[in-house]
Amino acid sequence: MSEPDDYYSILGVSRTASDEDIKKAYRHLAKEYHPDLHPKDKGAEEKLKRINEAYEVLGDPQKRATYDRYGTADFRGINWNAEAGFGDIFSQIFRDFSGFGGFGDFGAGRAGPPPGGNLRVSINVSFEEAFFGTEKQIAFQRLVRCDTCNGSGAKPGSSPTRCKTCGGRGQVLRTMSGFITVAQICPTCGGLGKSIGSPCPKCRGGGVMKERREIRIPVPAGVEDGMFQRIRGGGNAGERGGPYGDLIVVFSVEPHEKFVRRGLHVYLEIEIPFSLAALGGEVEVPTMHGTSKIKVNKGTESGTVLRMREKGVHAADGRKGDQLVRVNIRVPKKLTKEQQDYLERFAEVFD
Repeated sequence: MSEPDDYYSILGVSRTASDEDIKKAYRHLAKEYHPDLHPKDKGAEEKLKRINEAYEVLGDPQKRATYDRYGTADFRGINWNAEAGFGDIFSQIFRDFSGFGGFGDFGAGRAGPPPGGNLRVSINVSFEEAFFGTEKQIAFQRLVRCDTCNGSGAKPGSSPTRCKTCGGRGQVLRTMSGFITVAQICPTCGGLGKSIGSPCPKCRGGGVMKERREIRIPVPAGVEDGMFQRIRGGGNAGERGGPYGDLIVVFSVEPHEKFVRRGLHVYLEIEIPFSLAALGGEVEVPTMHGTSKIKVNKGTESGTVLRMREKGVHAADGRKGDQLVRVNIRVPKKLTKEQQDYLERFAEVFD
């Protein structure tokens, strides 16, 4: 599961950035990643495409307000089942259907402060740490509520006032096709229903500030590369007192020099002498749990896979995997005269 791109991060601006700041950031990045400056770099072309996409949304006040509330500017990215019931979403978009009785009171659909964005942090863990489990400390920056205005964005001693554009509803009506009236997020207040006459001097009216945070994250035994852990409320604070987003911690597991892991099972290749393969016996094999002996049957062929029960991953939920050992027969490159004589006599008898 992957998180969508954050348009603010792409342009390198904060969620409280002014329209002019967004425009300046776009012009700078568009010039930096122009194809003429990077004719052989396909990554620059893709980067410029994402920059244009971000500016197309954040450079339009109405699209930006919609993006801040829903995380998308065209409603295609909304998980309808997770966000609300179909009827609730439908009534938010089409609040009034003139001439057909309507879908409810326009004022009842007031939008609240937008939630903060999710943060994505990647943690590198060694093969051993992922195998046995551990704890890791991570450091990251996030937006927190301003401690001066407590997230309201208003100067202490003052209060936000009702938005004049939408009358405090957070939505404005737009008539389409001459008879359909659609409720849209107010482009002035972004759906908050309030405007700030005297901004907080510390957060400049945004209600949020940057904070560097360090926390310890448990790495459960058996975690695999690409798995992630969601920490509710660990992300950015929403503007004007909006709820916090989530922190998404993605685990990146480093490979091991000997072992290869697939799920709970561990795979290993070893070499054994021809004599052991022919006569059978036991051989010591390294495992993540220490060295163990494994039985080799008489006549074992090269490529045979032997199973060592419960020598794989012991997951945090109690499941246990095996270690599978692929046997390769070692053929000596140099022989003594005595060894060569033995093999020649063996070949005569065997053949």
